[in-house]
Amino acid sequence: MKNTIASLPTPDLSDDQFLGAVCGLRPCRHGGPRLEIESFNTKTIIHNYGHGGCGVTISLGSAQIAADLVDQVSTPKGHVAVLGTGVIGLTTAFELLNRGYKVDLYADKVAHDTTSNIAGALWLPMAIEFGDTAKDQGLKSRLLVESHRAFQELDRARYGVERLPIYEPAESDTELGLFGHLFDHGLVELPEEIDSFPFQSSAKPGQRFTTDFIHMHQFLDALLEDIAKLGGVIHQRKIRHKDDLAEFDQPVFVNALGLGARALFGDKQLYAARGVLVHMKPQDLGYGIHDGFKYMFPRKNALILGGCFHEYDWDDEPDQEMIDEILGHHRRFFGQR
Repeated sequence: MKNTIASLPTPDLSDDQFLGAVCGLRPCRHGGPRLEIESFNTKTIIHNYGHGGCGVTISLGSAQIAADLVDQVSTPKGHVAVLGTGVIGLTTAFELLNRGYKVDLYADKVAHDTTSNIAGALWLPMAIEFGDTAKDQGLKSRLLVESHRAFQELDRARYGVERLPIYEPAESDTELGLFGHLFDHGLVELPEEIDSFPFQSSAKPGQRFTTDFIHMHQFLDALLEDIAKLGGVIHQRKIRHKDDLAEFDQPVFVNALGLGARALFGDKQLYAARGVLVHMKPQDLGYGIHDGFKYMFPRKNALILGGCFHEYDWDDEPDQEMIDEILGHHRRFFGQR
């Protein structure tokens, strides 16, 4: 057990620090992400969606798997259409462009207007469902290992990826089974028990670990810049029906629409999990808090307070009751109420 001293700043969560609140819908899917090939009339569709609450975490590995599937069905350096410009669509387009493909992206909402822009985003695969078959578990392992490796190979300063110590209270409901899987691969530092927090807190200390934190605005900016440099083109267009794909010249599509795949491709396994985030004025803290779906991460443009995981809730507007609950939880944690 590690002894700590109060050496880190305590956040100021007073009313005058409040900036606002946002709400996002996580694209969850029973059985886990869909990464497979489908033929539709004269087109071939590579599905890459259903990443739940950890789309950012497994985005780079998912992009590699989707691009491998494109390699199976496309001519070398062929023309591919990517549907969706959230983090899954952008990382997939980036991977395809690096493999020499010509890529056009199509989406109703582009990059910073998607749910990806408001994601936490800690490298921690929580809030995602996988099946129990050997194939499902193999996919999970590959997604985690390849994503982790790819994040380490990025220009981390340019992409806004930093190592961040994370503190958990003793009563945190961390998914220990999933964490065990991570430790087996050495992807997340093994937590160490602590007997006190290095900041003011009224919570009972639990443990500390270190993982990557992704500053999403910077991450998306870097992806957009690289995609443009490699010749990728983004078109703002809403595709209303699957039959509309016949109008496109590209023979191969990557479906990275997230929740949009439910209506367009009839996938009833997809469902929304609502999340609300409170934004406070940015504060240079140097650490994060993880307490299940209540968490605090210091972004460069805001201090992020989360959150909730309301399954089958499609309301994408923040509500005052949830805002008050999030603020109240964190103020109690830091002994400010």
